[in-house]
Amino acid sequence: MRPENVKVLYRFLIECEFRFIPDGEYTLSDIYRLVKTRFPELCDDTYLCSASCKGGHNQPEWKHGTRGALFRLKIYSDRVARGSERGHWCFVSQ
Repeated sequence: MRPENVKVLYRFLIECEFRFIPDGEYTLSDIYRLVKTRFPELCDDTYLCSASCKGGHNQPEWKHGTRGALFRLKIYSDRVARGSERGHWCFVSQ
């Protein structure tokens, strides 16, 4: 069930385009905090990337799904853009 939670979270983030995050520039840590607050049931900190990915790290896998959604929306949506420095993301109302 855990890998399924990451897929569900990814789909929700793509569909809502992170609209629960107000416009502005945020660090990745801020985004993780906001995602976990909005979708706590899908953010399992005990299921690590190392259990899912061959070269995975000891970060929760839901964070990997969150980054994936950010990168996809950066390409396909005007709502999400890279920020002014590494690890920063901008959210803009359309």
